Amino acid sequence: MTLRNINLGLELGQEILVGNSKKPAKITKIEYHEKSGEVVLGTTRGTRKALTFSLINNNNSSLDHSEESLAAKYR
Repeated sequence: MTLRNINLGLELGQEILVGNSKKPAKITKIEYHEKSGEVVLGTTRGTRKALTFSLINNNNSSLDHSEESLAAKYR
């Protein structure tokens, strides 16, 4: 199945499963690092990256439109 859209909702106090053994942990802190675009969760079992990819800041996108068009040309 391929998705075209996904929304991810995280809240302080929410219980999630972490680690290879899928042990429960509560979210105690949510941090967004503007420079890297990473979302990091503080949990009762340590710090975890919320996503394995970074969000693109629309105001300071690392690619300009000419680079995007060049990449599309070779797809």
